[in-house]
Amino acid sequence: MAIIHPLTCSYLNFHIHSQFTHHKSTTLTTTSRSNSTSLIACSSLNHANVLLFDAAKHTVDTYLQSGMVVGLGSGKASSLAIEYLGHKLRVGLLKDIVGIPTSARIASEAEKAGIPLHQYQDSSQIDFAFNDADIMEEGSLNVVIGRHRLQGEESIIEEKKILDMTENLVIMVTEKQYKTAVEGSIPVLVKSVSWLDTAEEIDDLFVGDAEVWRRPSMGHADPTGGNFPLVTTEGHNVLDVIFTSPIPNLAEVSTLLNSIDGVACHGIITKTPCTAVIATESGLRVIENSNTSSI
Repeated sequence: MAIIHPLTCSYLNFHIHSQFTHHKSTTLTTTSRSNSTSLIACSSLNHANVLLFDAAKHTVDTYLQSGMVVGLGSGKASSLAIEYLGHKLRVGLLKDIVGIPTSARIASEAEKAGIPLHQYQDSSQIDFAFNDADIMEEGSLNVVIGRHRLQGEESIIEEKKILDMTENLVIMVTEKQYKTAVEGSIPVLVKSVSWLDTAEEIDDLFVGDAEVWRRPSMGHADPTGGNFPLVTTEGHNVLDVIFTSPIPNLAEVSTLLNSIDGVACHGIITKTPCTAVIATESGLRVIENSNTSSI
């Protein structure tokens, strides 16, 4: 049966089979020789996005069932999963799915894909959720989100709340994003009126290891965020805590940031149980983490 991906221009044929290395890690290899599944992939997709589509398709095919309430994540792989999920609903392969979007932009994408939506509420019960990550810590599966997004209508707070409401979470990343030593920045949402005091407190926590800059809404970044600092939908400023050396432990950094009164939220997710679907050149790698923690 031919499954038509809505973005398409050129054929991408593949068949997925699996080899199990141990009970928490699975490698899924994709090949181009099977006629059992024919997917059409748009020529505008770059190679990384084709790999992410493999991860998105696997996530939808493996974990979603009819009748589920699904948290719809943000990012390239999540957008591809939303389009593919919409296709499966249109052709009747899945039924009675309700999506809860993590942002207004994702809600718009889901509506275009034909996915029925409910808005998030504190009492929402979410059967399953998927999301992207900017980077993932090897072993723990802890991740960082919000490095390249947050253009006003998106919310780390809303995204984390929705992901926290499910015990069945899949994070989709590429092999390049799965790191032994996490590097780069962590976004931190702080109260606008006292952002400088909070920035100084964060700087004292990580003195010598990180720089703290306020994110601008336009123009070049600098320590103060320039003349147009970014303000989120909840009225927060975003501080980018830019680490100058590899971060030894994301969970410890999360705990330290949570201890600061002026911090409303941050981009570290330590959600477990969690499943990572990692797109590699040789296929998909699936890793499960069943440790107990909080987001």
